[in-house]
Formats: sequence, C-alpha cells, structure tokens
Amino acid sequence: MSACRRCDAVMKNLIGDDVETWRREIEDPRARLHLCGKSETRAGRKMGHVTRLGAPFGG
Repeated sequence: MSACRRCDAVMKNLIGDDVETWRREIEDPRARLHLCGKSETRAGRKMGHVTRLGAPFGG
C-alpha cells in the first residue's frame, strides 16, 4: 500500500488574541477550527488553530 496525496493543507495557529478572529477564518467551507480549550487568553499562548484544505490563507 502506498500513500497518495489528495490535496494541500495549511494550518494557521491562533495565538493570544488571534483566537477572537476564528469566526472570520471559518467562513471558508474548507476551513476547520480546532480550539485547545484553554480558559485564559495570554500574549504568545496558542489557543487553537484553523486548518484549511486547498488554497492557502488569503487565497
């Protein structure tokens, strides 16, 4: 069995207050939101990420 490439994937980390932008990020139906479940937002702290299949962010 061999692996075959199906499509490109891009992951964008949501760091600190970036987590507040998730609603805009998931307007694209190719995007999926993954939150870390942390209760407190701090500068530099990873709060989650958005994974998008296909085109890069902004594209």
